[in-house]
Order: sequence, then C-alpha cells, then structure tokens
Amino acid sequence: MFAAQRKRAGLDLEAVEMAPRAGLHGAGAAILTALLSESGGHAPRTACPCGAQARYHDQRSKRLLTALGPVQFERAYYVRPRCQQGRSPRDRELDVEGTECSPGARRMTALVGAKTSFDKGREQLDLLAGIEVTAKAVERHAEDTGTDIATPEQEIRAAKQLEQPAVCAPIAKIFYIEMDGTGLPVVKAETEGRAGKVAGQPAHTREPKLGCVFTQTTTDKGGPTGPRRGLYYLHRRHRNGSRFGRRLYTEAWRRGWSRARKKVVLGDGAIWIWNLADQHFPGAIQIVDLFHVRQHSGSCQPNCFPPTNEAANVGRRELSTGSTAAKS
Repeated sequence: MFAAQRKRAGLDLEAVEMAPRAGLHGAGAAILTALLSESGGHAPRTACPCGAQARYHDQRSKRLLTALGPVQFERAYYVRPRCQQGRSPRDRELDVEGTECSPGARRMTALVGAKTSFDKGREQLDLLAGIEVTAKAVERHAEDTGTDIATPEQEIRAAKQLEQPAVCAPIAKIFYIEMDGTGLPVVKAETEGRAGKVAGQPAHTREPKLGCVFTQTTTDKGGPTGPRRGLYYLHRRHRNGSRFGRRLYTEAWRRGWSRARKKVVLGDGAIWIWNLADQHFPGAIQIVDLFHVRQHSGSCQPNCFPPTNEAANVGRRELSTGSTAAKS
C-alpha cells in the first residue's frame, strides 16, 4: 500500500491513516479472542442465581462486538436439568449476558446516541471508532443506559446509610412489599442461547422484574381490604436482581418503610424473591400469596389428609374451594 502511494502524484494521507488503524484493530481483536476463549478446565457444576445447580453441557461460541471490532470466542455453557434453562458464567463475568456488545462498545454507542440522532450516531461511530452498528442498536443501548442511570446512585447510598431527609409518609400499620417476575415477548436475538420452559424448545421471552410498594389500612374477616394507599409500581428489566432490589428498597424507605409497625413481603415462593427480602428487608414477615398456595395444595393433600381418613374428603373440598379453614 505504501509503495503504491509513493508512485502516485499525491499522497492520500487519510487512506494511509485508516489502513493501519484497521489492521491494528484486527490484530487487537485476534488477541482479545484468544484472551476471552475458555480452552478447558471447566467445573462440572455451577451455582445459578435462582439457587439451583446447573450442569456443564458443552462449549458454545459467542459473537461479540467490542471497541476493537467483532470477536468470537468459546465459553462453557451450563443447563439446569429441571427447567432446562441455560447460562454461561463467563457471560456474567464479562458483563455481556443477554447482549452482543462489550461494555466498552455499549458505552460508546450510548454516548453517540445521546448526542445526536440514532442514524447519525451510527455514522459517527463508524468514522471515529471504526465500529459498524445499526441505528436500532444505537437506540437500544442509549435507552438501556439512560434507564440504568435514571435514579442517582447518591439516592441509593443515602437510603442504605439511613440519611433520608424528613420523613414524607405517615406511620403505617402494615407496609407491604411485593415482587414478581413475568415473561415478556422479545425478538429472537434477545433470547439467543437461552433454553425455553419446554424441554428442547428455545426461549421466546425474557423476564422483567416487577415490584409494588403499598400500605393497607382496613381489614375484614378475610384479611386486608379497602383502598390501597401509596400504591407504587416498579418495573425494570435488569440483568440480575441485585439492582432491582436496591431500587425497590430505596422507594420503600422513601415512603416510610422504617416507621411501619408491621412489615410484610409478598411473593410467589421464588428463591430470588426471598433472597432479596432477606438482603434488603430483614425482619419482614414473608408470605406466599394464596393463589400459589392453592396451586400447589394438591401435593400436600396426601400428607395432610391420608386417603383412609374420613377428613380427607372434607380437607380436599376446603382446599379446592378456598374456605376459611383451608386459608388458615
């Protein structure tokens, strides 16, 4: 290339600048590929965020866009036998779980997306960094980054250190925290490498986490009733539950959690919910909602009401109809 440039009447300096940059990016990407790849020595099992143990399945490749360009590396892939959910601890370690961009590439993409239109941001990223992305990718990373920084970290730290300003909520008799997860349909690229709920089938959804903070002031014979006061909903699609738990904790403290006479955490029995409850709301009463108790009551019937006992039929009727005795 340099020899051809010398033979020409003029020197195209821009071409000379860009060619070595592209070559150095390619060399850096090759080094990064070797650095990220796992050649062996994987553990037979690994802990899953849900509390279960996942077994080693195979080595799988992952394509990743980095600040040096695209790389493709091999890493160990684990699957939980019961639900067939798959994950790679290496993805979590590198902070690339559920995404095809490295942290550096995501930051650069979000920066140009925040300064100009998404299409112009794509052009600027190609010119300034030599990274080729779509305008949709610029939009997605800019919005995700904006969501992550929506609540200032100072507010979270202040809540943890009990440095909240004057209490802005009255004393509540009962203060409730409710958490759950649900399935959100997404495009195919968002579920790549994830096993579905049905064995052998790919996943079609991702799980956003939802939280609810409220107080209950009146009751009847069946329990809490009447209007819920201070109702607040929190919805975030976090890569893990730790940040979601901090956001919910912060909102609860802001609404008078520390002054409540009785504190309750409601959930469907999922391990991640009780883990967050123990971490952020220690001492709170933990209650499994009645709907899920009824849903699994069938497996308890043989122990509670032996088939030879006349009370078995009565017990089954009470559990199926949700009578007062069954609730208690």
